[in-house]
Amino acid sequence: MTQIGIDERNGRFAEITLNTCKHCSTKWLRYFAEFEAFSKSGRWYRGIVQEKDLPQIKPDNAVEYLEELDWFIYGGSHFSSTGMYGRGQVQADFP
Repeated sequence: MTQIGIDERNGRFAEITLNTCKHCSTKWLRYFAEFEAFSKSGRWYRGIVQEKDLPQIKPDNAVEYLEELDWFIYGGSHFSSTGMYGRGQVQADFP
């Protein structure tokens, strides 16, 4: 796991990391936010990152990168899910 940084916009303080699959070497962008004062607020998103895009991914554009993907996986206590497929808008802000 490689730390990309923290997305502090709108009080999110979301952790952005890059994970590489041990089996196939696919790189996954992970976006995780949790608003500690509120139950069921945890949310995460994971999307495949193309090698050519790696240098451009920063904490302040991770949400936009995920939103532009054809699909991503998301879940967490906010969604009452351990993982679902989705695309489009990322619900990064509280609530």
